[in-house]
Amino acid sequence: MAAIHMNRAAFEQALQDNELVLMDFWAPWCPDCVRITEAYDQIAQEFEGRMVVGKVNIDDEKELFKEQGGRRIPTLILYQNGKALGNIVEPPSKAVIDDFISQVMPKKEEPKAVSEHEMVIIGGGPAGYTAALYAARAGIDAVVLEKLSAGGQMALTHQIDNYPGFEDGVDGFTLAAKMQQQAERFGAKSVNAEVIRLDLKAEPKVIETSEGVFCAKTVVLAMGANPRELGVAEEREMIGRGVGYCAACDGMFYRGKTVVVVGGGNSAAADALLLSRIAQKVIVVHRRDTLRATKVYHKPLMSAENVEFRWNSVVTELVHGDVLQGIRIKDVKTGEESEVACSGLFVSVGRKPASELLKGQLELDEYGYVLADETTRTSIPGVYVVGDLRAKPMRQIVTAVADGATAVHMAEEYLAEKE
Repeated sequence: MAAIHMNRAAFEQALQDNELVLMDFWAPWCPDCVRITEAYDQIAQEFEGRMVVGKVNIDDEKELFKEQGGRRIPTLILYQNGKALGNIVEPPSKAVIDDFISQVMPKKEEPKAVSEHEMVIIGGGPAGYTAALYAARAGIDAVVLEKLSAGGQMALTHQIDNYPGFEDGVDGFTLAAKMQQQAERFGAKSVNAEVIRLDLKAEPKVIETSEGVFCAKTVVLAMGANPRELGVAEEREMIGRGVGYCAACDGMFYRGKTVVVVGGGNSAAADALLLSRIAQKVIVVHRRDTLRATKVYHKPLMSAENVEFRWNSVVTELVHGDVLQGIRIKDVKTGEESEVACSGLFVSVGRKPASELLKGQLELDEYGYVLADETTRTSIPGVYVVGDLRAKPMRQIVTAVADGATAVHMAEEYLAEKE
């Protein structure tokens, strides 16, 4: 059973007729909204008959979204007897949604079994699903643990023009879905689960998750990296009130307004180009005097009439009331400070590796990336690291898929030696 799509009338009727209602306020142009669809439909099935699980398209019901206090999407709101109990914004995993609901209604828990596999792949991005594809084709019993949906950060990318085989480009979510479907066609399995604890030194290796315990002879680490924060005061408090990290997700809320993009790499350049088609004005703040982005971005950005650059500058302060009103920036050469009025600030200053669970088990570099050479083998036999999580000079989709294939080749050799 899938979640029920509702307009205002159906939404109000659902609140009137049912004790518990979970509502997802979403939009079809929002990558994060699309990413949670599979997990949200699973929740609708799990709670069928006990709770109404619905969806409201904010493009059709803008005023309703505002009335419910919405600022960012997807926003999930739980109602009991017509009153909102709380909300969760941009849930990072199905497990987080489950925990949110469990405050008032625990789901029917099945005993969490222990399953054994030849290979467990943690993360369903391009590296993870390439590993799954190669493993399945090699006859290896492999399962992918993905906390929300396929694609990782790639799924949030509006347009990918540098992945071979797509002459007109492709959006990240579509490419991710194709990678998952291809791997599963050959027998790879996928489980929506959030990893809680790892014991990579055990034999077999133990992966504790929100959906049970998985034991594996080999493990492929494909958790990727997440957006890095600026680190200025009150940054977290202002998320959704003017501060964001995904222009493709939240850019539409700033139509006709002035926004700032911080950063100078490919992601920042792509965000600035996307926002230039939506916002009245885009100001790019970069700590250097030229973009680090590849040349393909330079000409369209420089020729865009509504894009302005503040070179050699860093953000030092957020100016705000209830919502963002502007930023203070500092010239790193002169020390001069100035204030820039804006309604939105999009941070695109790099990534931080998702390696918290690996500390104390594997060798990491000073930035938290897992150390491994081009074989993808880590400091623990039978454990491989792929994609953006690996310490390497270039992080692209093509290098991620190469890692995935290499990891399975090395794992095959490892498994053969163990027989």
